Amino acid sequence: MDIELDIEDIEFKQLTENQKILHLPKLSKEEEKIVDPIVAPTSGLRIQIFDVDEHDGKFKYTLTRRKLFLFLRLFKAISVKFKEIKKNENLKVLIFTDDRPSSKILLDYSSQIFANDGFELYYQDDLDGKSRISSPYGSASVALYEDIDLVIVLTASHNELSWNGIKFYINYPIPISGDLFKDVSKIALTITDIKLRTKYDPIKIDAIKKNNDYILDLLSNIINIENIQDSNIIIWPYLGKAEGILRLFRRLGANITLIEETINPPNPIKKVKEKKLQKIMKETKSNIALLLDADRDRIALYVKQNGKYYTFIPNEIYSAMHNILARVYGKKIINVRTVPSDLRGDETSFLNILTGVGYKHLGIILYFLFDIEVDQSKINSALLYMEGDERELIQIDEPEPLKEMILQEMEENGIDNAKFVVVMWEESGGHTLNILDVEKDETSNEFKFSTNLPLIADKYPVPALVIITELLASGHQIPKAIDWSIKGINRTIDATDEQKVKIMKEFEKNDGKELKIDENTYDIKGLYDNNGNIDIYQLKSSNSTLYFRPSGTGPNVRFYIFGDRETYLNEIKAVMRFVKENYA
Repeated sequence: MDIELDIEDIEFKQLTENQKILHLPKLSKEEEKIVDPIVAPTSGLRIQIFDVDEHDGKFKYTLTRRKLFLFLRLFKAISVKFKEIKKNENLKVLIFTDDRPSSKILLDYSSQIFANDGFELYYQDDLDGKSRISSPYGSASVALYEDIDLVIVLTASHNELSWNGIKFYINYPIPISGDLFKDVSKIALTITDIKLRTKYDPIKIDAIKKNNDYILDLLSNIINIENIQDSNIIIWPYLGKAEGILRLFRRLGANITLIEETINPPNPIKKVKEKKLQKIMKETKSNIALLLDADRDRIALYVKQNGKYYTFIPNEIYSAMHNILARVYGKKIINVRTVPSDLRGDETSFLNILTGVGYKHLGIILYFLFDIEVDQSKINSALLYMEGDERELIQIDEPEPLKEMILQEMEENGIDNAKFVVVMWEESGGHTLNILDVEKDETSNEFKFSTNLPLIADKYPVPALVIITELLASGHQIPKAIDWSIKGINRTIDATDEQKVKIMKEFEKNDGKELKIDENTYDIKGLYDNNGNIDIYQLKSSNSTLYFRPSGTGPNVRFYIFGDRETYLNEIKAVMRFVKENYA
């Protein structure tokens, strides 16, 4: 993709040889909404940082001062809040980026701000001026490096290359949300000037190796990885090289063919170049292609089996993987999934737990299981349900009922000690694994919930990517592992933050009622967070289940369906049209 970059000049006042100050203009109302959004984001804050001009297939990206200033405000606000939390002690920060056109300038300015505020800077070992790593590896590093409690990842995931964003993690690998996120936003609104230190010397570390060591340790508790060795595997990152995944698969003995063509937006769920993939697969004698978004937390597979080519999206990949692990390998799976995620793996799970969308919900369940204290504002804003014996949904806001349910299921199955595979996943591509050991103390008859592994409570799909690749290399087939009479997809309608709020509020009049849309009659159910707010609406007919919710990562409302393969597409279109025409 041919991109010309243009960056507006910025006027600084020089204070000393190595220090300068930036006086910020007053924020417009629109800018205030970007920094402090009405609908809180589910995974960091994303902003279209470049203005885009396209002519004859060539793109000019212009970075204006005011767009850049929004990021600088947020960097400074994170610094202020972290120093307040830590009482100015242990000021260390890991800063990572993906390969976006704006990554280098944001890395430089964020480093200048944190260096001026007294932070010790850490980068991934990379070329000068770069610190590239996936956001899952970046997030996990806050747990894997015990002495570093702040990690910032500069990425906009699968958004267009004109966008960038900030994901940040304090103390734990779980997305910042609730009161803490609002605190940072409020601080950012009040900043009038920012001091920067122009000279800084980041410490280089190999967080990729540390993450890959952890992944191999985790996988050794689940399945033997042996058939990947000598397999021919294609990896297409859609942006950059995906160095962490490349190094891991090569370490496992795979023969890798890397496709370096950039796709904009870098979203493998939306675009798959089948002709190119088939050509390269024939040339390399490969049957498996791994497709990745810009920050490696959204995946797709392109696979050749029995002479046919298939594209698999996360819902299908993870449901099939869970079923194979349970049915063939006897794994006991505690299935923690976001409500819109695929339900075709529920039957093989030991226990199903349903949450709101995003790891700010999913991660709480992991911490509940291992008695990690969770900020009350996170619990209050989370949508958390577990499934009872009759498939009824039981809302929870503390760990005890969840643990009691697990112990009850163990007792009914005659199990005193169990090793569970905890899977936390969402339909957009995030997936995280951990091991839960539940052991009975013979003296006290009390049960202990424990793990020997660090707790990653954010998107971390690479272990699952390795497992599904191993299963495919072993001859298992995704099409045989799930029910294909049901089709699951998601779609969006455009909506501003104000429209998102209006849709959710206006539709509430239907909660608990029946609603006829075209030829289908739906039972309407609002799913509530622990503050009593509806996060997601469920529309259930005789042969389908639909959901919709406001997006936390873009200007739209997301719709999901699990329905009859012959009618699902017309059905979701009808519901989207009905909601937009009547409630937006």
